[in-house]
Amino acid sequence: MSIAEKMTDLDTFLTYSVALEEEAAERHDELADMMEVHNNPEVAATFRKLAHYSRLHAGEIRDRSKGFDLPAIAPWDFGWETMEGPETTDIGEMNYLMTTGHALKVAMANEQRAHDFYFEISKHSPDEAVRAVAGEFAEEEKEHLELLEKWLENHPESDDEIQYDPDPPHMPE
Repeated sequence: MSIAEKMTDLDTFLTYSVALEEEAAERHDELADMMEVHNNPEVAATFRKLAHYSRLHAGEIRDRSKGFDLPAIAPWDFGWETMEGPETTDIGEMNYLMTTGHALKVAMANEQRAHDFYFEISKHSPDEAVRAVAGEFAEEEKEHLELLEKWLENHPESDDEIQYDPDPPHMPE
């Protein structure tokens, strides 16, 4: 059974939606912390701003959820298709030498996955109300993606590659 088919009521759907945004905010904060430790303040600030926007979106969803009986779902019981929510970046794919442009591309990939998540639910949830709200959320994620594309235009990269580090940090295997 797909995750979209599991969204049988608005309470469950809204719980997943809040968790999706809160997890994204937490991950952006973690990435900002990493960039600060590695003296990459510009990218750290970008990730902090992205965390702020994720929290705003989570707040909007919480406001919309007032009056609903949202279930308490343990983090390990969410049925994400990967280990983490759709809008959460894999921390192992980050590089401390990344630029603001790279960070924005990461955020765009997150927004695209969130859009796809909501779009899939808008087409395949068995509940009509869930499909309608998921369609609205998919459109919002599409708008977020368009905003990031405009933001990226203001941060052109002279080189799409992460700069070479002759002495990379040691990573235990």
